[in-house]
Amino acid sequence: MGFPSVMLLMCLVVGLSTCRAEGEDNQIQVTETTEGEQENHLTETVAEDTETLDQDVQTAPVEASDTGSPEKACDPNIYMVLKELGALQERQEATARALEETNRKLEASEKKVDVLNSTLTEMRRTYEDQHQVAFSAAMPKEGTIGPVNVLYPLVYKHVLSNIGGHYSPVTGYFTAPVRGLYYFSFSSFCWAGDGTSGGSLYRNENKVVSWYGYSKTDPISGSNSAILLLQAGDMVNIRLWDGRKISDNGNKYSTFSGFLLSPM
Repeated sequence: MGFPSVMLLMCLVVGLSTCRAEGEDNQIQVTETTEGEQENHLTETVAEDTETLDQDVQTAPVEASDTGSPEKACDPNIYMVLKELGALQERQEATARALEETNRKLEASEKKVDVLNSTLTEMRRTYEDQHQVAFSAAMPKEGTIGPVNVLYPLVYKHVLSNIGGHYSPVTGYFTAPVRGLYYFSFSSFCWAGDGTSGGSLYRNENKVVSWYGYSKTDPISGSNSAILLLQAGDMVNIRLWDGRKISDNGNKYSTFSGFLLSPM
């Protein structure tokens, strides 16, 4: 032991002895002792205290070991908790990344759906435009056309209806928008004494059906109709024969009409 420890123990011993003496006699008693007795007593006391202190020191590691065992036992648990927290954080980050990726995919899918909806809307509009087909037109001229010296394409400029816009009042041609069955009809009129009237309905450059009339004293009228299987882009019109006539006035006797029966 160090000198300060010995001095501390000596002071404690002296203090305890003094307190014990005061408690027993209620007064201060001075005991005369020889210098040798005091020295022996002090040496014995110091030895006893030293032995007690050594026992305490020897006992301290055991107690520290005993009291420290829960801390050492807790150390692995804390490590495991921290490890699990770290793994949980990694899983949460992975989940967040997966959610972000899912959101990006959903946004891309929504854009594709919007594009698809726009395409479908446009296709439906185009389908409706192509499958709602009908027209009817009349000759606008007051008087008579002819007699002509060529196969003359008639232009029915007075449009009564033109659903889908597939009849041209500039050329007199109807153009099929889709493949399908179409119905066409036409009528003609010629004043009395003007000679003969006649003409045909043409599909592209092919004659399909015709009309013909002759009278020197009476007006002439004629009509015909046909159901045709047309391909998209086929053209149909009415042509007046060479040397023939056709007449009309505000009553619109001479007409050309058609509509789509069924797409094919």
